[in-house]
Amino acid sequence: MKGKILIMLAASLLLTGCSQSNKSTSSESAAGSSKVSQKSSSSKKASSKSSSVKKSASSSSTSKSRSSASSKASGWNQTTSNAARLSTFNSEIKKQLGSVLLPSVTGLASDSGYLNVRYSGNSSSYTVYYSVGYAAKTLNDPSLSGQTPYLVLTKRTYASASAAQAAVENVQSKSNLQGLPTTNLGSGITAWTDAGAGQRYVTFNEGNWQFTVHGAAVNGEDAEATAKNLVALLNSYYLPAPDKGKGTFEVSVADGETPQTLTWAKGSSLYKLQAHSTDTLIKTAASLK
Repeated sequence: MKGKILIMLAASLLLTGCSQSNKSTSSESAAGSSKVSQKSSSSKKASSKSSSVKKSASSSSTSKSRSSASSKASGWNQTTSNAARLSTFNSEIKKQLGSVLLPSVTGLASDSGYLNVRYSGNSSSYTVYYSVGYAAKTLNDPSLSGQTPYLVLTKRTYASASAAQAAVENVQSKSNLQGLPTTNLGSGITAWTDAGAGQRYVTFNEGNWQFTVHGAAVNGEDAEATAKNLVALLNSYYLPAPDKGKGTFEVSVADGETPQTLTWAKGSSLYKLQAHSTDTLIKTAASLK
């Protein structure tokens, strides 16, 4: 009887040990499984973050690329102002030609597009062309010959001051103007008017300058209104003073069709400034230095 009891106790102890061992193994297995699950979850999160970062970087890169492409296509997003570009061009030209007369303002109404400049000649006789394009070009870039200039400055040197003065074109003498109807332009300026064949001319003098404004009356162009606008502008901007005789300022009412032209002599040199806008012509002429 005692033997049976001992055998039963031993079996019970053995079963208890196996049960505990199984529980321990099960617990360790569960813990291991949890760790693997956590690692897998962390790996997935890391992978997700990496993918998100890559997508974000790719999206940012694509956005910048599109923005850059758009900027290049439009050509209007400038990093350097045209005033700064003009200053640089003037310095480059003066390094080549010496202390020549050049405009210090662009005369442009806005910075839409890029100011480009090309020139030819030497210090005695030169021509400078100012244009606006979709791309910024260096001074005298070969492609600029295909751009239409909005402003042209020309200098020609003659054998004498009298020869240069004689080259100033279309100066009207007092004898040709006397007897014509007159009109008041304001600021104490009186002009002579001449009309015929559907054309109208308004001429007035101020200092050593003679201004002639032409308008086609048949097209409804008002030469007198343009002349009054000129007088108002001249109250704010001072044109270079010709040495002697007369400088001429020829204006067409239809801006952009016929170049507005300013011609004057200084010493033995004859200067001519042309633009497709009266405002541009006056502002750039007043800035010459």
